[in-house]
Amino acid sequence: MTTPQLHPSGRPRQPLPAFVSRQVVTARRYFLDLRPAHRGPLTVVCGGEEQVRGDYLVARDDFPYCCVEFVAAGRGTLSLDGSVTPLATGSVFSYGPGIAHAIHTDRRHRLRKYYVDFVGRDAARLLRAARLTPGSHATVGRPREIRAIFDLLQQCGLAHSTHSQALCSQLIGVLLTKIQELAQPTDTPDGVAFSTFVRFQQFLAKDRERLVSIEQAAGEFGISTAYACRLFRRYGTTSPYQELLRQRMTLAADLLTHEGLQVQQAAARLGFTDAAQFSRAFKRVAGVSPSAFQRRA
Repeated sequence: MTTPQLHPSGRPRQPLPAFVSRQVVTARRYFLDLRPAHRGPLTVVCGGEEQVRGDYLVARDDFPYCCVEFVAAGRGTLSLDGSVTPLATGSVFSYGPGIAHAIHTDRRHRLRKYYVDFVGRDAARLLRAARLTPGSHATVGRPREIRAIFDLLQQCGLAHSTHSQALCSQLIGVLLTKIQELAQPTDTPDGVAFSTFVRFQQFLAKDRERLVSIEQAAGEFGISTAYACRLFRRYGTTSPYQELLRQRMTLAADLLTHEGLQVQQAAARLGFTDAAQFSRAFKRVAGVSPSAFQRRA
């Protein structure tokens, strides 16, 4: 049974538009104008944040609005007019009318992403200025700054005030200018460093089951521990130690629930010396012990 979404006033919301994905675990969405005047300067239609399910796949041949999406966490693949590229934290991409696109999550590293849809005669100009015309993608450094703007869009959109449309429309310009500032070329020292950061993140996620320390991970990847820490201070939202722990405990949660392992078995699988050490690590990330987590699942 589907629980109806509620407006902040407590009234039931209207049914979700057909173009909105239902393949999500959690979502926070706002809808400002589902019948926008395309001839106006700029109108924000809707936007939101989604934590997707493992089976998430969106494939469309067309879309009625300009859309910008930002990957805050997870991995996946993106196809834009037949050109396929990987998605990871910091990926930004756009599509719109006439642009065939498909977004697919990695089942073990599910995407958490933001999006905003908009129309108007200024839309194409703003996207061109940001070098993000529909059908293109980029990777940004300091992704937390892009996320902060999307969070502000969420705040203004969900307020449903008389100023929500004006505020969100102005924030589109801020968002696209910030994307232009932070987009990382690959042939500069900054671009090389950011590319190393992204690849190291992917390495941590891919080999999280057997990696037990950042020293081990950095050594195998071919960088020093100190350099890994500098990369995360510059581009990440946590330290590399916290990132590896989060990745390992996310896997632990899957082992405890989807595979039905006992706490001792999960601890051994992840290379912990004993269940007590594993339980302390799990509680630091999840806020509850692994046994309590299993009972709630």
